[in-house]
Amino acid sequence: MRNALAQLGVDASTQIWTDSAVPWHEFALVMANGAWDNIHHPDSFLAWADRVAGVTRIVNEPQVLRWNLDKRYLATLAAAGVPTVPTTWLEPSDRQAGELDPAHFPDAEFVVKPAISGGAFETARYRPGEVGAARGHILRLLQAGRTVMVQPYQAAVDTHGEVGIVFLEGEFSHAVAKGALLRPGAGIQTNVWEHEEIGAVVPTEEQLAAARGALGVAEGLVGATTYARVDLVTRDDGTAAVLELELLDPALFFETQPSAATRFALVLRRLIP
Repeated sequence: MRNALAQLGVDASTQIWTDSAVPWHEFALVMANGAWDNIHHPDSFLAWADRVAGVTRIVNEPQVLRWNLDKRYLATLAAAGVPTVPTTWLEPSDRQAGELDPAHFPDAEFVVKPAISGGAFETARYRPGEVGAARGHILRLLQAGRTVMVQPYQAAVDTHGEVGIVFLEGEFSHAVAKGALLRPGAGIQTNVWEHEEIGAVVPTEEQLAAARGALGVAEGLVGATTYARVDLVTRDDGTAAVLELELLDPALFFETQPSAATRFALVLRRLIP
C-alpha cells in the first residue's frame, strides 16, 4: 500500500495511536486502520479518533468507528432485513438470569465471543456437550463487564470457509476466500488470524447483494465509508449471511488483488487537501 501511494507522490508512514508524541495535526490524512489493540481500550481509542478529527481528516470517520466497534451493530443490520447469523446477546446484568440456563444454548455447535472483539479474541467454538464450559466462559466475560454473543456455528464454514468482500468508497473492489479457523475442542482462542488461509475469489451475486445491503444500511446510519470489508458465511439453509461488517480496522488483503492497492491509493489521494 505504501508503494502504491509513493507512486502517486504521497509520503505515508505508520504511527501508533497510543503514542502521545505523534503530531497528528501535521498529517494531511490519517487512516485509522490496523489499530487492533483498540478492543482492549475502546473508550480511549474513540477519544483518540475524536481528537484527531479535530485537527485533520481521519478515515473512516469517528462516527463510523464508534458504531462499528461493538458488534451489536449486527442486531441493527438484522432488524433492517440484512441476512445475518442468528445471535443471542447477553449483557452483564444477565449473569444471574435464565438466559444462562443450558436450555437456552443451541442444540448443535455454537460460538461464544465478546461483542467487542477482533482476531477471534476470547472466542470459542463449543459442541453441544460443552455447555458447562461455555457457561463458565460467558460468566467470566459478563463479570468483566462485557456484552457476549452466542451464535450457532455454521457447519458450512468447515467446507466452504468465509468470503470477505472489500469495498472502497462504497464500491465493490475485490473478494477473498477465508479458510475455517475455529476448531472444535480447541478452547478459547485469541489470535487465530495468524493461521488464516486467504485466496482471491469471485463472489456470487447473492453474496454481493448481502454485502451491499449491509454496507448500505451502515452508511445510511453513520455516513459514507472510505474502506469496508463484509465477511459472509453460508447458513445451514444454504443462503449467504453476514457474519461481520468491518468498518473499523479490517485487513483489506491487497496481496490477493494488487491492482486494488492502486485503486485505494487513488481514493486516499483524492481525500488529501
